[in-house]
Amino acid sequence: MLKVIEGHEGKLKKVEVLQAEDLQKEKMNLFYEVGKGAVSQPRCVIVHYQGNPESDEVDYAIVGKGLTYDTGGLNKKPTGFIEDMHGDKGGSVAVIGAMQGVLELGLKKNIVFACGFAENAIGSRVYKPGDIIKSKKGLSVEVGNTDAEGRLVLADTLTYVQENYKPKSVVDLATLTGACVVALGNDTAGLFSNNDDLKDKLEAASKESFEPVWHLPIFADHRDAIKGTWGDISNTGKTRGYGGASTAAAFLERFIEKDTHWAHIDIAGPAIRKAPKPPMSDDVTGFGASLLLNFLKSEANGDSN
Repeated sequence: MLKVIEGHEGKLKKVEVLQAEDLQKEKMNLFYEVGKGAVSQPRCVIVHYQGNPESDEVDYAIVGKGLTYDTGGLNKKPTGFIEDMHGDKGGSVAVIGAMQGVLELGLKKNIVFACGFAENAIGSRVYKPGDIIKSKKGLSVEVGNTDAEGRLVLADTLTYVQENYKPKSVVDLATLTGACVVALGNDTAGLFSNNDDLKDKLEAASKESFEPVWHLPIFADHRDAIKGTWGDISNTGKTRGYGGASTAAAFLERFIEKDTHWAHIDIAGPAIRKAPKPPMSDDVTGFGASLLLNFLKSEANGDSN
């Protein structure tokens, strides 16, 4: 990620790299617990691009899940599912791709790009099912399954970005749930949002980029499903995973501030492919990078008209 910004430093206001010890100091305990058992320790990388130096406000925060490898943790993924989990960083891959496009185009917008990098490993130091972990936001989270780790990394990253940068809108991308693949297949991402205008703009950008999204709901029963027994919320629902994409989105929603426009794009299906389907390659596809860039370009061009 840092390699991408070389030669563009003049457009940047700030670059942060939060190492494992920084995550602990910042009380980003959900994030830290996911990655603490790995040889390569977790870190959060944040690039503050200031395309509009006339304003100190941050227009958008673009946040990506970056699980460099996901074993599932102690709730280990089985054979047939674990082999392509190097692709669980697809959200951050898209964020980095969009960031490179924004840097090269010099868009007149102030944008924070944030990637939560961690490896969900197996070992004596890893977090466990049944743990209750306090998030940076202050919510206590029951760990129902260590393979529902991406939402933990995202939760603390979302909180940190909102507290420190105060963006008007937040968009996160993540290879988050197998349930979204069941619902929509391998070609389409799930889109969740608390703001219809933001949703519509992302849908329009997806059509331009040939990266299709489909709007999915967060209903009251999805919010009820993540209520904790001993903690405030659980990282898994109370049922056998029905509506899992929506319950995962409901979990993330708890970490969005009241007046912040937010969209979550679950790219679990199209981010990793077994076979190419133009314009997508096989393996890790980079799905979402063009969508994000088209969206940000449209927003920047709209302001200049």
